[in-house]
Amino acid sequence: MPPRRVWQHVVINTRCSWLHGDQRGFRSREHRINSNGDYKNPPPEEEHAQLYKYHSERSSEPVSFDFVVRIMILEAFVKKIVSLGYRIIACSVGDDHLHALVELVNEYDRMKKEVGKCKQKASHAVRKLLPGNIWSEGGEFNRIRDPQHLENTYGYIRTKQEAGTVVWSHSEDENWITNPLVGIVVMVEKQQSIRLFGVPQRPASGGE
Repeated sequence: MPPRRVWQHVVINTRCSWLHGDQRGFRSREHRINSNGDYKNPPPEEEHAQLYKYHSERSSEPVSFDFVVRIMILEAFVKKIVSLGYRIIACSVGDDHLHALVELVNEYDRMKKEVGKCKQKASHAVRKLLPGNIWSEGGEFNRIRDPQHLENTYGYIRTKQEAGTVVWSHSEDENWITNPLVGIVVMVEKQQSIRLFGVPQRPASGGE
């Protein structure tokens, strides 16, 4: 019997963009340190202030994606997850993070490994522009509980991102990877987007 698959809201941050002690909340490896909040309900500013100071003083500059890199990252990530045999229905890439709504095998180590392959593929696609490690370790996997949660997350990834975020979905009018004629979807403000056509692509090396 094949392993059960479940929908997951996957969130991946760029390297050094979300450190331990961050005011938006955080989770340490194996949950050894837990924050009392998250990005929607931030913890008290003083909760882990010293921990954040410690890590920020010892970390490299956070990695950020310019506009064309966001397009390249998103396209490489979506194509790779599809090539691995998984369904993905929405993805967005902003300045320092990626959101994806993906149906994955319901095993954490397996999910982490498969998404890791997509991160690697995306890194490879932009390595001439951003050499080295561009992603934080692992990722956040939020299991979709029910159809309403799926619909809400689908809408959140597609319509509630910050200005400049590049968006893709499996919908015919937003699937610019398969059909460039629909135009690349870019957020200008929450719940409003524009379409861009003929965006110049920087050369990316390597195939699937």
